[in-house]
Amino acid sequence: MMDIAIPVAPLGVLTLLGFFAPYVVAALNGALPFVKKSWQKKAVSIVVSLVLAALVVVLYYAITKEPITDWWLFALLAIVIVNASYALVTRDSAPAVERAAEPPVIVAHENH
Repeated sequence: MMDIAIPVAPLGVLTLLGFFAPYVVAALNGALPFVKKSWQKKAVSIVVSLVLAALVVVLYYAITKEPITDWWLFALLAIVIVNASYALVTRDSAPAVERAAEPPVIVAHENH
């Protein structure tokens, strides 16, 4: 039988940061010029989730000096939490954040 122990404090931090991560995902989707297709937006979401999980694991180790042995579980939880938060909390506001984060387009007109 496999025993998985999840430290509560990092899980709480991961969950709280997971509610703000969709805004980061939406801002990156708007700011990165090569992110146009749906699969690219999902890839950005997964990368942000993994960075978030790594940040929580590193901060937990820095504070307690105890490694989290099930780090892969935090990575999976981060992906689920960020994507669920995006779907439930920020679905309507994410496009507005994407538009606000888009770089301005400068159009030069020549007068002849």
